[in-house]
Amino acid sequence: MKKNSILLFLVTLYATFVSANEQDTVSTVKAKAPSFITFNITDGAVFPTNEFVSGEHEIPHYASYSIKYGFSAQGDDWKDYAYGMPYLGIGLYVANFYRRHDDLGVPVSLYFFQGAKLWQSKKRPGITLNYEWNLGASFNWKHYDPFDNPNNIALGSTVNIHVAGNLYFKWKLSNKLDLHAGAGFTHFSNGANSLPNKGLNILSGFVELAYHFNRKELLPDLSGLLTPPPFEKKIEHDLMFLVTSREAKVDTTGTGLPDIYTKRKFKVLGLSYSHMFRNNYRYKWGPSIEATYDESAGISAWRQIHPESGKYYDRVHLGRFSERFSVGISMKGEIMMPAYSMFAHLGYDIIHGSDYDKRFYQILGIKLYLKDNLFGTFGIRANNFGRAQYLYWNLGYTFSHRSKK
Repeated sequence: MKKNSILLFLVTLYATFVSANEQDTVSTVKAKAPSFITFNITDGAVFPTNEFVSGEHEIPHYASYSIKYGFSAQGDDWKDYAYGMPYLGIGLYVANFYRRHDDLGVPVSLYFFQGAKLWQSKKRPGITLNYEWNLGASFNWKHYDPFDNPNNIALGSTVNIHVAGNLYFKWKLSNKLDLHAGAGFTHFSNGANSLPNKGLNILSGFVELAYHFNRKELLPDLSGLLTPPPFEKKIEHDLMFLVTSREAKVDTTGTGLPDIYTKRKFKVLGLSYSHMFRNNYRYKWGPSIEATYDESAGISAWRQIHPESGKYYDRVHLGRFSERFSVGISMKGEIMMPAYSMFAHLGYDIIHGSDYDKRFYQILGIKLYLKDNLFGTFGIRANNFGRAQYLYWNLGYTFSHRSKK
C-alpha cells in the first residue's frame, strides 16, 4: 500500500472518532472524562497460513509490547450504561517474531482502540468481561522484493494495516489499578493494494496493567435517571455503494513476464443491501447481499516486442465482461455505538467470476454516520480468513422502521 493511502486511512479513522465525539459524548472523549494508561504484553504464535511462515520457515513464537492511552465513560449518562461503559484511545505497538532471518523487520504500529463491557459479575462487580478492537497502520516491515527479499510473500509493502480483536477479563484491584487478562487475534496486510499479500495472522494471550488517573466511584442510581429507557425494536435497511481498486496476480507460463504480479490497479465497484434486525441498543444482525464488479477477474498478461521501436512492453488483457461480476450472500453483525459501529460479514459467492479468489469471503470494517442516516465505511474483504482481496470505502444510507409487535 502506498504511504499516501495509509495517511488517508489514518486521517479518516481519526475523523471518525472526532466526529463521533461531536455527535454524542458517550462514544468518545468527554471534556473531563476519566483517563488511563495501559501496559500490554502478549505471547502467541503466527498461523502457518502461507509458505513464508510454514514448514521450515514456521514462526513458533511471537511477542509484542504495547502502551495505550485512553478515556472512558464517566457513568453520568444513561447511554454510558446502555453501551457498556465504552472507552477508547490510541496505542503504540512493537512486535518481535524471534525470526532467524531478517526478512520481516521490527514492525511498529500506531492504532486506535475501542472497547466496552460485555458482562459484569453480580457477586463481585469489580470483575467484568470486555471486548476491544484495534485498527491502525503498521510501519517498518521488510517487504517482498524479487532480489533482496524474494521469500516474503506475506507482505508486499513496508506500511500495512493493523487489525486486532481482543476478549478479556478485568479485575479492579483498586480505584487506580486494573488487571486485564485475555486472548486476541491480530492480522497484518495491505489489503491487496500491493502484491504479494498473503498476510500474517496471529493468535496470542495477553496481560495488561491499567492505571487510572481520575476514576470516580459509580454511585447507585436512586433516581432512575441513569437507567436506559426501553428499546423499541426495529428493522433497518442498509443500502451501500462500494468503490476501490486492487492489484492482481497472473500466470506467467510462456508469457515472457519475469513477475506474476502485475503492479497495476484494477477498479472494483459494488452495490450491497443488508436487512438488519435491531432488538437492543448495542447489537444488530441480519442477512446481506453483495454484488461486485471486479475488473481484475480473468485477466491475462504477456511481454511483447513493439514492431517499430523494437522495445519490449508488458501488456494486460481484461477478461470477459461476464467474468467480472460476482454476487454473494452473507450474514452480518454489528456492534453499535451512538455515532459509529463495528461490523463483520461471513459470506459465500453464489455467482463467482474470479478463478483467483475463493467463494467463501469475510468483511470487517467500521461505520461512521456522517449526517442523520447517511454513513461511510472503511473495511477489508478477505478469503478464507487469511487472504485479503481489497480495502474498500463505502457510502451508504439507512432506512428504518419499527418492528411489528
